[in-house]
Amino acid sequence: MARPLRVDIEGGTYHVMSRGIDRCVIFKCDKDRYHFLDILASAQERFRLQIYAYVLMDNHFHLIVCTPDANLSRALQWIKVSYSMWFNAKYHRVGPLFQGRFRSELVDSTESWLVELSLYVHLNPVRIKALSLDKLRKQAEGAGWVKPSEEEAQRRLDALRGFRWSSYAYYVGIRRKVPEWLNISEILDRVSSRGARAEYLRLAEARVAHGHEERFENQLKNRLAIGSEAFLEQIKSICTATDRDIAGNRELRQRVSWERVISEVEQICGKSWEEQQARGEWGRFLVYWGAQRFAGMTLKEIAGKCGYRDYSAVNMGLRRFIMRSKADSQIQYAMKRLEKVCKVQT
Repeated sequence: MARPLRVDIEGGTYHVMSRGIDRCVIFKCDKDRYHFLDILASAQERFRLQIYAYVLMDNHFHLIVCTPDANLSRALQWIKVSYSMWFNAKYHRVGPLFQGRFRSELVDSTESWLVELSLYVHLNPVRIKALSLDKLRKQAEGAGWVKPSEEEAQRRLDALRGFRWSSYAYYVGIRRKVPEWLNISEILDRVSSRGARAEYLRLAEARVAHGHEERFENQLKNRLAIGSEAFLEQIKSICTATDRDIAGNRELRQRVSWERVISEVEQICGKSWEEQQARGEWGRFLVYWGAQRFAGMTLKEIAGKCGYRDYSAVNMGLRRFIMRSKADSQIQYAMKRLEKVCKVQT
């Protein structure tokens, strides 16, 4: 069976969804969800993703992201592998956690398409059987045959307002301190130039009270892109008649080079790269950390630069270094200095 077409373009905006294999639960507790959000924060920095919205359901997640560097496939692979390895180790399981490749659709970032998509993503927590929205009820409400009762609508509103694992609370002001890695202004600015949070709240709650709508949901099914006719024609012109992935023609840009990271660490630690190879020196692990975080290098690439045949030694050393940094103020200071000189503003 041919793999679904994937278009990685610079500055592309995407809806992304990935589900647990056999619809299994991928978030068993709050700690799992916190860890996944930490991975999103790291991915935002490492791959220069712009993360506009998210929702974490029990057995799947949705994201809205923008890719300045045309690297959606690489970024999502890293997110899923990173979380899967952690999840499998925690719960003593083996095998894939996610069901195949992630699903994605390019989204027209003009007009109201992004706002519509964000509402679809944020309303996921109320589209569940426990809130009287099984498959048949969704079809009935979507066709306008039935409307939710006042009690049903209120239960759904309460569920939406109380759901902790989406970006909705930041959009409507329930939570004020927005994480640095989450960009809500890109969509809110399209809602209204004034009182955007209040207007977004009105839009979301009006849809909950009105009942389930299938129109936008149906537009996402088996589609490469969603948007205006002009946008769809533009995407068609980019694609060729092939059933394989289409990657950006430009190589993924590294924000800083391997050599730059080494040079900065040499200045921070006051020792040469050769001196940092000695036993007991943590400077080389600071280089590994910086290369992964600010140069976008994989463990395999770092191992290759160091002359290792296998990246397991790099992985183990890096994990121990990060654990040690939590209790070592000197390492914390060095990491902050490296971040300051290497971090690229997006």
